[in-house]
Amino acid sequence: MAAKLTSISRQIHWSSLIKAVVFAAAWWYLPTWLFLALACIIYFVPPFEARNNLPAFLVLLGISLATARAAVMAAVLAVLCYYLLLIKDFLVVDRKLARTVLAMALSFFLFREFFLSWYAGLSAGALAWAWVMAIAFGMLLNGVIVARRGKEVSDEHDRDPRRVAVLASMLVMFEILVACLFLPVDFIYQSIIAFLVAALILDLVPAYFFHELEPRRIRVTAMTVGTLFVIVLAAAKWGI
Repeated sequence: MAAKLTSISRQIHWSSLIKAVVFAAAWWYLPTWLFLALACIIYFVPPFEARNNLPAFLVLLGISLATARAAVMAAVLAVLCYYLLLIKDFLVVDRKLARTVLAMALSFFLFREFFLSWYAGLSAGALAWAWVMAIAFGMLLNGVIVARRGKEVSDEHDRDPRRVAVLASMLVMFEILVACLFLPVDFIYQSIIAFLVAALILDLVPAYFFHELEPRRIRVTAMTVGTLFVIVLAAAKWGI
């Protein structure tokens, strides 16, 4: 048992874990301006790989500022920060998959905050913030694509197609967010439905630029997301 605990302890990156705990504690206890200053120190020191993972960090900060203080969300923010630091410091093996998973997680909490704030339905404010959410999602998607450099991604050749793909994805997410506002379901179900669309985009669009988009992958991803979509719609309590 002691040997097993020792093995687990060695797998934990304590420096990143302590930083993540400090991040969550600062969010919980400190004024906003001091939290932001400390969060930037945690992320940018050392500055290695800070630029490539900046979109995820900015979205994490946005979620932190929009979220009401609660113990559960403090734990969630600590986990997200820890995972981001692992990616930034090259402490995960499959960093491409890790970035995608992190982008998906951030997208869910991003949409959760949106629907929690605008559950009353469509309004001018909701439309404006839907664009903000779509832009934040576009930042995450673009970050997943451009962070992986090498033979799979050519900046010169893929820059314009990447911009078109990101803009199109942003437009799709804006439309999905607005459409979900009309659904008479709880904000959690609205968030999940938007998240499933985001997950589909985050899986397939980067795969295209990494030259990994195959018919089998499209079918498997579409079937998985479609099945989850049906389950969510069936489980939702419709307020009709």
